[in-house]
Amino acid sequence: MPISVDHIHSHRVFAASMGTLPYPLLSDWHKQTVKDYKVFNEKGETAIRSVFVINKDGIITYLNTSFKADNREDYEAVFNELEKLSTQ
Repeated sequence: MPISVDHIHSHRVFAASMGTLPYPLLSDWHKQTVKDYKVFNEKGETAIRSVFVINKDGIITYLNTSFKADNREDYEAVFNELEKLSTQ
């Protein structure tokens, strides 16, 4: 589930610009989640673009704190991890 430090209104605009999204966007407006996961950029008060895959037991099974939205390999790595989890 995507989490962003952007305000919920920004999420609505983003979702509308995409047509629709098949999942909700969560707002971490107070930035607690990104701080807890140690992906908070203090200088810009933004989140470091990251991907965490967390299994049903709450264990992080995949982590990428340098995720690049334009890098196909980054997406493939996430999808591969999700595939592994779906067969467990």
